[in-house]
Amino acid sequence: MWNRFFKLAVLVLFLFNIAVVNVFAEGSNEEELTVLKSQVQELLKRIEKLEVEQVVSKEESKKAKEEVTKLKETSQAQQAGRVDLANTLSKLKIKGRAALGFFDSGKAGSYPAGSFEMPDAKLQFGFQPDEINTLVLRFNLNNATAQSPLLDYFYLQSKDFIPALKDSPFSLSSRLGKFKLGFGEETWTDNLVEGIVPSNSAARATVVDEGLEFAGKVKLEDIGLKPLGWVVSVSDGNSGVGSDSTASKAFMGKLYHNPIEPLYVSGSYYNSGELDSSSSEMSIAGVTSAIQSGMAWRRSVWELDARYDFGKGKKPLEPIVFSDSKAIVRLSYGEFKDDGNRTRSGNFGFVDGIYNLNKKFYAAGRYSFIDMNGDVTATLNSVTANRYDRFSLGGGYHWSDNVILKLGYDWNKNSGPSVNDADDNLLSALVATQF
Repeated sequence: MWNRFFKLAVLVLFLFNIAVVNVFAEGSNEEELTVLKSQVQELLKRIEKLEVEQVVSKEESKKAKEEVTKLKETSQAQQAGRVDLANTLSKLKIKGRAALGFFDSGKAGSYPAGSFEMPDAKLQFGFQPDEINTLVLRFNLNNATAQSPLLDYFYLQSKDFIPALKDSPFSLSSRLGKFKLGFGEETWTDNLVEGIVPSNSAARATVVDEGLEFAGKVKLEDIGLKPLGWVVSVSDGNSGVGSDSTASKAFMGKLYHNPIEPLYVSGSYYNSGELDSSSSEMSIAGVTSAIQSGMAWRRSVWELDARYDFGKGKKPLEPIVFSDSKAIVRLSYGEFKDDGNRTRSGNFGFVDGIYNLNKKFYAAGRYSFIDMNGDVTATLNSVTANRYDRFSLGGGYHWSDNVILKLGYDWNKNSGPSVNDADDNLLSALVATQF
């Protein structure tokens, strides 16, 4: 717009000059007029050139702005991607354990020739998308071989998912998927890494199943007591992954309490429901099969546990072998009954303890048994017996906070009608680590 006004001003000035020339310089010569016209033409050309350059400058400025905008958008997208990835990794938690060492047993044991093994190796991933839910996956990597199933835990854990309970005396959490049921107390330490000695008790009552679990605590501060904990679960009951071949479901219930600070007690009950002829997920001394091939049956188990801490330490109590309490003693007793056209029943239990000699060295021991009622025999811990006793002694050295050197020896004795004691004593020397 200003260019047009400029042209018009030049034209008016030109006409004015002509008029002035005509009025006041009638006597001027033709040569001067020609020079003036030439100068005006040159000026107009320069104005046109400026207009062209201005248009080109505007186009280049527009392109430059577009390029800057694109660069900003790309940078923001890349930065957002990096932030999202960082947020995702911050929600992922990894932990695991492993035991590696030398094992030597009698001819009837698992390691008759003596061998270097890695019988326990687990890797667990926990992804927490929000404050309530955590998805847990655990992989079984024993002996660095592909296990079946490779994924032994896979469940969704939800904590305090009912907001109305946050200000109440009650807490509530749940687990849905495949996980270890919290039956008894040894179930949390029945492995080479977390156990006080490399071996388990003679019965090792444990169950891993697909199901739904609710757990929580009831605050009893108003009456001067510690909270009362409870666990209830419903699961498939029968062995196998991903399907339930029975019409009924298994039930587990558990109560636990600290009547006084160093003493912990719990009671657990499990009922498999009707199993038809399937094996049970609840294992007792390795026995999971039906009483007789093809027989419909069900299994029920109860157990009472007590634990006492002498000189209770500051570290978490679980796993026990990593605790800094001066000494810990545990007692356990339970009974089981398998019902079908025939009955198979028995009792089991253990007493064990660990004593921390100093910050580095500890000593531990356990006596455990499983006893079948009557003259019934079964394959208990891979040998035929009516009764199986295990005496375990061991010790360890805390190489670091998360690495322990362990040494243990088990005297195993089995007995029963027409049964000879099997040669299955076991020597274990290993390195155990958790992270």
